[in-house]
Amino acid sequence: MVNRFILQWHLSEACNLKCLHCYQTNHTPVQLEYEKLVKIFNQYLELLEKLELPGHINITGGEPLCNPYFFKILELINNHSDNITFSILTNGTLITEEIAKKIKQFNPYYVQVSLEGGEKINNYIRGEGTYNQIAKGIKNLKKYNIFTSISFTATNQNYKEFPQVVKYAKKYKVNSVWSDRYIPLGESNDKDLALNKEQTQEYLKIMNNERNSLLNAKKPKIRILMNRALQFQMTNEYAYGCTAGESLLTVMENADLVPCRRMPIVIGNLLKDNMYELYMNNNILKDLRTKKIPDECIECEHSKMCHGGLKCLTYAIYKDLNHKDIGCSEQ
Repeated sequence: MVNRFILQWHLSEACNLKCLHCYQTNHTPVQLEYEKLVKIFNQYLELLEKLELPGHINITGGEPLCNPYFFKILELINNHSDNITFSILTNGTLITEEIAKKIKQFNPYYVQVSLEGGEKINNYIRGEGTYNQIAKGIKNLKKYNIFTSISFTATNQNYKEFPQVVKYAKKYKVNSVWSDRYIPLGESNDKDLALNKEQTQEYLKIMNNERNSLLNAKKPKIRILMNRALQFQMTNEYAYGCTAGESLLTVMENADLVPCRRMPIVIGNLLKDNMYELYMNNNILKDLRTKKIPDECIECEHSKMCHGGLKCLTYAIYKDLNHKDIGCSEQ
């Protein structure tokens, strides 16, 4: 049952880093004028009103703090704080104390920063010096008591580094850590970075061991979230089901509307199309909402909730959603 509608909003492609596994195919910034951003926001308000749902916006980029209208967008959202919450997805390197103090004024639900492992592998992926820059950003966020989360993208190069991420999170008093697998998007991204079935299962065991270690602690101050695709296979908790196209939409930096950033199927452009009309009438979104179960998964006891696992990974590998997750251990 849908209880809120999430919009992931990529304000622009502008970024101060060039990470090795970045989903952007190029780093030429696309920047819409503020008036066009307001038009997109108003369409989201219309969608929420017609669906009679509260909303949540994940503000991201590129790097959202590189966007000249970043704080103006926060002001816009804040004017509707009775019905919309928001979070910020950032690389963390630009969060000075002054920026953290200003963000706090808008009361974010959380701020998520990205880390890719210990210092050596993180700096290899994200750039020299980023490991320490991220730490400074986290300390500034925590100084103003902002709920802070670390996101870890697992590739076959770094998935064994997850314990180092947890250690880092403990050191800097981060509130939560979550992780999902790398999705190879487009011809320029390396499909070899994606985890295979054996690596996926090893990665999930590593995550679960860290999670159990914290759960067994007398006073755990950090949570490891394992509510993404296939992670239930280790926790024996509820199976995750993809919500893209149902209660999640993504707006790209050029106003293209896609079900999810990691499922880049363009269904329209909000500078000429209407978000609510696309949501209601687009065949791709309607098809996603039917929750079709891949043929290979029909006999699985989890199929009615899991729906085949990580849909964006399936699409990236096969360009077809009717396959089970390549990391699934079920026969």
